[in-house]
Amino acid sequence: MQNRPLPVAKRPDVEGVFEQAMALASRIPGKLGYIARRKLKRRQCLRMSDTFAQVLADTHAGDLCIDLGANIGEITCRLAATGSDVISFEPDPGAFAALKAVTSDLANVTLVEKAAGHKKDNLLLYRSSNWSPDDPSDHTEGSSIVHGSQCVDDTNAVMVEVVDIIAFLEELDRDVRILKMDIEGAEWEILSRLIDHPVLARIDCIFVETHERIDPVKHVPIFETLQERAEQIQRPYINLYWV
Repeated sequence: MQNRPLPVAKRPDVEGVFEQAMALASRIPGKLGYIARRKLKRRQCLRMSDTFAQVLADTHAGDLCIDLGANIGEITCRLAATGSDVISFEPDPGAFAALKAVTSDLANVTLVEKAAGHKKDNLLLYRSSNWSPDDPSDHTEGSSIVHGSQCVDDTNAVMVEVVDIIAFLEELDRDVRILKMDIEGAEWEILSRLIDHPVLARIDCIFVETHERIDPVKHVPIFETLQERAEQIQRPYINLYWV
């Protein structure tokens, strides 16, 4: 692994009167406190969005990037444009077809039609209640192997294969420059295992979209613990305020 400088994992500052009010309100137990926390985090994520571009600017041919939850390929294409090799995981068949089409000319992209999880399995992938077979790649950005949303429809679910992503990382013969994770609630189990696993040292940067909304009571404390750990280590850089 090249010894390139990395950003420093740091909780974004609370700026301005509105954010100060949201920070205070986030201490209120229950739904109201979670709504305030979510509003605050959205604003903080916007300020952190440039960090991904900064890391991409120092990513190039010879690097390896992994896109977990590639959907229809926006981030995969950005990663591939650096010249690095990209492995993209997407379990939703409709989204995967669109991903395959958009990356068909990209020789540096490898596609895996499987979900990323903390253990090998076969699980139902729940889709949005707005999903339709008439446009199978639409309304797939929220497809999840974790059922906890009122916006999904059980009748739209499809069985998918789940990869133990930590075992996958262990078996790689290369280090990882960027690990991007947008897997709709499956990130908690992976991160909780990965943060104490030896393979963590083989990754430069981890960018995660976290999904506390599925179960705020359970997941907000996990987020806080992971953020504290992220700030204690120099490598990898872990950004839990990505989007």
